[in-house]
Amino acid sequence: MGAKRYKDQIMAQILKICEYGCVSKTKVVYASGLNFKTIKPYLITLGNYGLIETIPGTPNLYRITERGEKVLVHLNALNELMPQFIYKKIKFLKIFIC
Repeated sequence: MGAKRYKDQIMAQILKICEYGCVSKTKVVYASGLNFKTIKPYLITLGNYGLIETIPGTPNLYRITERGEKVLVHLNALNELMPQFIYKKIKFLKIFIC
């Protein structure tokens, strides 16, 4: 089992996965290393903040929005600049979307 990931790291990873175009929930699950039960709240949260959009169909597809791309750039920059022990204390999205 790998190291614990924080919510912001998981959401950044999901945004990165959705960056490659329209992806299914299955693809997001396998690429992120989560399961279907745990991925659902992340997809809902990212959708509610307008960072990903859902394309209805069978199956539903997900893709990153322009706003999501901007947030991903900031999250990546923050991850590079801040040591892990400080970064884990920052609340995701409240910094970027208020």
